[in-house]
Amino acid sequence: MNNPEPGGLVWFDAPAPPRTTEPLSRERIVAAATELADREPGGEITMRALAGRLGVRSPMALYRYVGSKDGLADLMADQVYGRFSVHRGDGWRPALRELGTSGWAAVQRHPWFARLAFARPPLGPNALNLYDAALAELDPLNLPAATRMGFVNTVLGHVFGSGLALLEEQRMRAGIGTPTDADLAASAAPYLERIAAAGAHPHFSRWAADPERHAPAPQTFEAILDWLLDGLGAGLPPH
Repeated sequence: MNNPEPGGLVWFDAPAPPRTTEPLSRERIVAAATELADREPGGEITMRALAGRLGVRSPMALYRYVGSKDGLADLMADQVYGRFSVHRGDGWRPALRELGTSGWAAVQRHPWFARLAFARPPLGPNALNLYDAALAELDPLNLPAATRMGFVNTVLGHVFGSGLALLEEQRMRAGIGTPTDADLAASAAPYLERIAAAGAHPHFSRWAADPERHAPAPQTFEAILDWLLDGLGAGLPPH
């Protein structure tokens, strides 16, 4: 079997070996990699750590199944794409709303996916099924090809961007030792006090001193998703 070059796509160059003839499999490797990535604040793993988790002496043994580290990233990302869903049969808006909400649920479970979604092309079977289903619900609108994909990517951009923010916050909290909101507030309190005492930013300081400043948050993921869908709908020609 020919392994893909670094950066190549695993879908075309490295078919999965038969499950019945090898102690390892793509499924086992991807499952173990996902578990490792979920445990790391930044979601980054090494092939050596993965080999150790699988009880394999050399990381090189993994490459015959995934081709390269990029191939592993493709497989991991496509597994998460499989958790997205598209509502079918009731028009473009319910379809894209479910795309957004199901995607956000998947990204919250696997924040590292957001980074891979920007780094690797979505050409795995689950990603292609997802795009195809979303585009099918947009077909009745008779929009240009670029506009149809623009609708889908607007929603996915919200999912991926929110996921990256979550990933970076997770990494930041782990780095400075503030796992809870209370820990983070306590670490920021001395700086906020100095800002308030300086008096140069009174409007910010008044906001920071308000105990209700975070409750309720008006810009939830779902609220922003609905604002985006409202905007997309406003640009459609009248029927």
